[in-house]
Amino acid sequence: MVQISRNNLSIGFWWLLFLKVFFGLSICLLIMVCFSSNTVEAHKPSFPDGLNKSPYFAFQLDDIDISQAIYQILEKNEQVWLSFDPQKSNSDTANIQLGIPVLEETQSFRPVVAVVSQNLNKIDLPFDIPEGFGAILYEPNDMPIREFHEPFTDTNSWILIEDEFEVIENGIHYVVIFSTTNQSGKFWFATGTKEVFGLSDISNLNKNIYKVKNFHKPSISVDAGISLQEKKIADKTLFNKIGEFRTIIIYFVSAIILISLIYILFKKKILKNTE
Repeated sequence: MVQISRNNLSIGFWWLLFLKVFFGLSICLLIMVCFSSNTVEAHKPSFPDGLNKSPYFAFQLDDIDISQAIYQILEKNEQVWLSFDPQKSNSDTANIQLGIPVLEETQSFRPVVAVVSQNLNKIDLPFDIPEGFGAILYEPNDMPIREFHEPFTDTNSWILIEDEFEVIENGIHYVVIFSTTNQSGKFWFATGTKEVFGLSDISNLNKNIYKVKNFHKPSISVDAGISLQEKKIADKTLFNKIGEFRTIIIYFVSAIILISLIYILFKKKILKNTE
């Protein structure tokens, strides 16, 4: 009859405990690296083509739980229409956040947000909305303007509106950004808190950083594009971040392989001692 010594059992127990703690800490470290504060604070960016000037061509938002930001230019005498379907979300509230780049040209730009839904009361608006719909307004005068620095893209904004909309029924909802004084200017609209970044978002990371940084520059810079030197600096910064991430991954995988080999050899030794 094969017998295993108490010493071997004790060593095996502590070894397995060590492996569990090691893998647990390693996974936590990997998660912290992948979702560092810079990444978590960043919204998933989108850049509509500018055709969303009516409810019929509204730009569709993702699940309103998902952290996302829409970057666009509001033209004079026009509106920007976004839409969302509450049935695609588990949340009963939609975050309403409107910001503008910190620029001389936007100092007096004060766009307004209207949420348009069938359950809301009729109000006077300077544009037509679908039949049977009402609206609620969110205006920048209702709160003090807050300056915000986004560290991942190294951009500065004035946040004009921060509020929440309570969703009380299903059906299509619209978010309309417009100017009561027919002003034109650049803005971003953000909603959601859940960070979801797929492979396509990661592959487009450098391009999106370039777009966001360019969006926060004066209009003449947006038309001309940033200089080649600035793009090289942005690329170098991103490549450095990716290089650091790859180095950590290599160390992490190497450590797992080494520990696994040690465990296999140790297990073989225990089995040999029990024969």
